[in-house]
Amino acid sequence: MRRHSIVFGLLSACLALAAAGQQVRPDEPHLRSDANLVLAPVTVTDARGRYISDLPNEAFTLLEDGRPQTIRSVSREAAPISLGIVIDSSGSMAGKWRATKIAIASLLGNLEEDDEIFLVTFADSPQAQVGFTQDAAAVSDRLGRLAPAGSTALYDAVVLAVSEMRRARPGRRKALFLVSDGGDNHSRATERAVRRLVEEEDVQVHAIGIHDTMNDMEEKRGPWLLEDLAEMTGGQHYMVRTAGELPGLANRIGLALHQQYVLAYQPESAAAPGKFRRIAVQVRDARNSGRLSVYARRGYRAP
Repeated sequence: MRRHSIVFGLLSACLALAAAGQQVRPDEPHLRSDANLVLAPVTVTDARGRYISDLPNEAFTLLEDGRPQTIRSVSREAAPISLGIVIDSSGSMAGKWRATKIAIASLLGNLEEDDEIFLVTFADSPQAQVGFTQDAAAVSDRLGRLAPAGSTALYDAVVLAVSEMRRARPGRRKALFLVSDGGDNHSRATERAVRRLVEEEDVQVHAIGIHDTMNDMEEKRGPWLLEDLAEMTGGQHYMVRTAGELPGLANRIGLALHQQYVLAYQPESAAAPGKFRRIAVQVRDARNSGRLSVYARRGYRAP
């Protein structure tokens, strides 16, 4: 499925560099309220799900509120990742727990030396199991000592994970990796509040939904919620029927975390503070005759 939207950071310090035609470094300070340059991380895959990392700058077209924008620079420089791993540990995950742990090991295997991670699990309530660390073994070990039980407080888990993400080191790309087998049935936070929170945060949500049964409204709602959170933030979502598919997909998402372009542009028109600006990114490349999928955020709110 094509994603036609974009993840943003605002970066005033880079405006002079972009205007001079130089590349913008994605690891410089961002999210400045006085900034008028928008940074938009974008991932592109081909019809087989393989990542395309060698597109020329002219392959990209960017529109804001339907109006074409001038792309000042396209960066392909890697930046460290701050990754939050958010795992459903409710009772319904018992038969999928082994595959889930294998999937997380696969994901962790794709992290770079400078990346940092944390672990949140959720059942009746979310729990911060491991704070930010560069020790992947600490996450695997903690997950190995847990046993699934209880209900599913998915919304509360996203709220907690976003709060944890605010402790990330400056200048890093931020992402959440979420695994769940159902919808929410035990949160205090509402779906609307979670959507608004994720919309306003500079974080991608990558999600895998295990939907082997859909017996009630919450379970039926689960796939659409995870997909929507991913689409809103420029992340990827996969819905699977069996837990055995988890490790391969986790490995694919792990690779995606480091396969991004960063488009920098200055909006052609000013917007009132708080106004949502809708973004669309299009990619056309003569070398790729098949369909290309674009993963990017839907938009951002003007500072």
